[in-house]
Amino acid sequence: MTRIDASNYYECDPQSHKDGSPERYPKNHINYSALLNVVKWIDSGYRLFGSHGFKFKKAMLKEFDSSAPLDKYLGNEVDIKENRDIIESFCDGIDNNPYLSAIGRFLLKKMATDWLKNRKKVLQHYDANKDFIEANGKFKAPVIITGSPRSGTTLLQRLMSEDPNTRSPFTYEMEAVLPPLAADADPMKDPRIKKSGAAMATVSKLAPGFLEKFAESHLWSATEMEESYIYMLAHNGMHFLNQPNAGKIYTDKMFTMKGKRPVFRYERMFFKTLDAYRPAKSHWTLKSPSYADFFPVMMEEFTDARIVLTHRNPLITLPSISRLEESWCIAFDRDGAFDKQAFGAYNVPYVKGCIMEPLKYRKKHPEKENQFFDCMYDDFFSDPIGMVKKIYNHFDLEYTEELEKRMRAYLENNKQGKYGRHTYSLEEYGFDGQALFEEFKEYMEHYDYGIPEKIERKASFDFGLK
Repeated sequence: MTRIDASNYYECDPQSHKDGSPERYPKNHINYSALLNVVKWIDSGYRLFGSHGFKFKKAMLKEFDSSAPLDKYLGNEVDIKENRDIIESFCDGIDNNPYLSAIGRFLLKKMATDWLKNRKKVLQHYDANKDFIEANGKFKAPVIITGSPRSGTTLLQRLMSEDPNTRSPFTYEMEAVLPPLAADADPMKDPRIKKSGAAMATVSKLAPGFLEKFAESHLWSATEMEESYIYMLAHNGMHFLNQPNAGKIYTDKMFTMKGKRPVFRYERMFFKTLDAYRPAKSHWTLKSPSYADFFPVMMEEFTDARIVLTHRNPLITLPSISRLEESWCIAFDRDGAFDKQAFGAYNVPYVKGCIMEPLKYRKKHPEKENQFFDCMYDDFFSDPIGMVKKIYNHFDLEYTEELEKRMRAYLENNKQGKYGRHTYSLEEYGFDGQALFEEFKEYMEHYDYGIPEKIERKASFDFGLK
């Protein structure tokens, strides 16, 4: 086998900390079903010959390359090669990671290849229906919610999506991409809901506790609106939630601007296709903190976008996003291999990009200020409906009584802590508040943030903002 550079990964050998702190080296909270024992047996066979089962690289690159004739819609050869290079780095990172369990590797491969298959389906559908899509599909001046992770973006999108004049993508639309939702169809009766729900039910059956733990930070449901850019990246073979398991080399490549232009062009194609069959009456409302990491490219590709930038003290959001990602990544690790302090460091470049890239862009392009709206977490938390009104007024969107009524109903039906709560601190992930303040200093001073004495969870309308 290839010699492994262990320093590339946040995990560690479980035997190296037998007497170590259980708080730093938590046990895997997933008890996998005995039905998955066959996966262990298959992997054991490979181990006899110095290898392991369920390798990524060949399958992922073959799938990506299979749509090569249609890549012309997404960019030139340089653009596509940069995209492919990131996929190759992801595959190398996963394939060489000695700390993943056999079951974890099996599940990661299944998810990654399934998500990548959507890319070819969308390209083929667009190619076959190009004239209709271009004549009927619109994707003009979308409202994009981005900024600091764990700053209320999920709630804000789901509230604004209550507007009958907007369109936001359901989770099932991005997991099972075809056929597009028809204009006269009931979105709550789409057969893809059952398919998406069945997949989630299978995960819950084979890995009890996985989705339940994740829901303590973020509700993942087939019929909820979800992070569009996370899915668009995954459709193109790039992975955010799985990036820590692929190691530092992949993480560093992932958070550069290279290779992202085809993803934004794919996203435009994707939503133009959906709009052609079920048009938004006014506009599309999308969200993902990850947009902010690639802000200059996004603004070049979506020149007319209306951007809502959410803000919260990054010394609070950093351990919060670390806890969310921990609940995902630990499920794929060998028991006892997870190192919280090493893991926390993987989230610093992500958070830094989310807060600094928009700030730098706005300072460089003051002429575009009318395209931005700053949504401060504390203000939003105090009056979520009032904040939506301000956003609509800023972008001259029609605010209706029906929207307000539906938002109030949503807040009432989605109480904070309904699916459980996480707690977290800077210390548990090995963060030093003063050092982080210095690293984020330009942003901290611009928005008047300090080092919090204690991270506390406020009580309010009870939705689950972390």
